[in-house]
Amino acid sequence: MMSLNKMLFFNLQINKRLFYMEPAVGRDWAGKLVIHGETIESFNIVPNSFSDMVSMIDTDSVTVQLFDIVSRMYLKNTNVKLSVKNLHKDDAFLLVFGGWIPCSFIKNQTILLADRNVVSQIVSRYVNGKKKKNKPDDSFDSIFLNNKVIVDITAFVIEGNENKTPDNAMIDEQVERVTKSLKAALPKLNIAQYPNGNEYYYPFRDMLADTIQKRMSFLQKVAPKLNKQFTENSREAAVKFVFSSAEEVKLVKSDLAVVLALLRVTMNGKKTAAQRVLKDSQVYTDVDSYNAVCDLTAIELMISLHKFHTENGSAFNTAFITMDKGLALYSSLFSNTKIASGSADNLDVSARITTEVFGDDPEIAKMYKEWFSGKL
Repeated sequence: MMSLNKMLFFNLQINKRLFYMEPAVGRDWAGKLVIHGETIESFNIVPNSFSDMVSMIDTDSVTVQLFDIVSRMYLKNTNVKLSVKNLHKDDAFLLVFGGWIPCSFIKNQTILLADRNVVSQIVSRYVNGKKKKNKPDDSFDSIFLNNKVIVDITAFVIEGNENKTPDNAMIDEQVERVTKSLKAALPKLNIAQYPNGNEYYYPFRDMLADTIQKRMSFLQKVAPKLNKQFTENSREAAVKFVFSSAEEVKLVKSDLAVVLALLRVTMNGKKTAAQRVLKDSQVYTDVDSYNAVCDLTAIELMISLHKFHTENGSAFNTAFITMDKGLALYSSLFSNTKIASGSADNLDVSARITTEVFGDDPEIAKMYKEWFSGKL
């Protein structure tokens, strides 16, 4: 029997012809994507951009593009654009290498990094494989009730629960506790397990510990000075302060924390992505800095996971799910993402940031390029 979560309606564009269809996007009993009653055996999806996410947050609508579709409904090599409107508010964001995709279009065989908010949502939302509240299924449910995903708790475990880098004992306790809680909520949930057990997480912690401390020191130094709106006259001095502070703690200009601080100075508008992640405060505490740094670490873990499975030709897809709107917006800023090079301990990732975040001001965009080229 086929079960559809009728969450979406869309315009379907194939070969430059436009059709309108009634709400008919969901998942069947096996967790496969269904479009207008037709099962999609497999597909690829183009990551959406920062502007797409802004549009979805404002309007609950977004356009997605599918390709490499395997289905009786479509001819080989058909590209499909869907203009999608959610009937239920999306409170979760699915971040992938090079952008993000709507939760409803998650692919089967996805290894899904989950942050603490998502884990808490699963535990509070479900019990013994069922929803606690009798409400229509939404895209969050389409992932965890119908879809075949593997939840990776690395981001949760590395963050710990004491606002500091966890020791081995804390990691062991976190793994045991979160596994037990998730299984009570969703007994059939597939939680990623690794051959060396909890020792899998220890080297991740060791690899990240020094960078976490440097980033915390950096953010505690610069964040109180960035708690304001900047003008043309004040912007350059603020950026010089950001870069000198980064040099002081031995962070490179392109470090995610430095980029975050720089964008807090340069992004146009109120409550920007950078402002949401950094969280304005006159007194920036250890807790404030640790939480912000863990957000950045989760993005890096997602990129590392993507690199590993891509290089090893595995059958798994990778994504990071979060309910943090600011973190989702910040991560979606980076497009045309490429891994230029990297070792086990260090990745060299290149990406572009859309100039629209500067309010379409060509002078700010020009200054931004100069800052990173070393001219400042």
